[in-house]
Amino acid sequence: MLPQLETPRLLLRELSLDDAHALQAFQTRPSYLRCQEMEPAEFQDGAERVQRYLQYRGEGERRRLFDFVGRLRTDGEVIGHGCLSRSAPGIASLGLGIDERYAGRGLATETALRLLAFGFEHLKLHRIEADVALENAACIRVLEKIGMFREGVAHDCIFAQGRWWTEAKYAMLARDHTGLVSTRRNQNIPAAPIRSCRPLHS
Repeated sequence: MLPQLETPRLLLRELSLDDAHALQAFQTRPSYLRCQEMEPAEFQDGAERVQRYLQYRGEGERRRLFDFVGRLRTDGEVIGHGCLSRSAPGIASLGLGIDERYAGRGLATETALRLLAFGFEHLKLHRIEADVALENAACIRVLEKIGMFREGVAHDCIFAQGRWWTEAKYAMLARDHTGLVSTRRNQNIPAAPIRSCRPLHS
């Protein structure tokens, strides 16, 4: 079980079967799929996706997948999810997905910042990467806002939904994150704590 992560407005808990319906509800909307370089069929069965996560996430030092569902502190509503996928010791990819009903409120930024802190401070990662379709302007804004560096563009690197997709490549190193955290502390922006997982009633 992963620790519960907190932000000023969110509680981030590890993905479970209880979250399948809420995630599937927004991940199957055409407006969501329009910016996702994946086949729509991959989102059709939320329970199956969660089962695959639980089966292949790994355990202990060999754990590869760290997927969190974000819920509002106020009412427990699911607003989206964020994940880290470890591809090698010290390296992971960041993924984000936000329900469009909660877009434009800074919740994706809040989630991403918390996952960066978890990755660098708790998992002791050296590098966190993020690949995003050029069409996904909202996600690109989030990655740049949290301080990730654009390293380049991979043209026609994924074929999905009947066409080729081009991705922007972003990354951050642990030393860059340390510098950003120091800057935030100097500006009196408090860090959110990691706390033990506790029941959250929806």
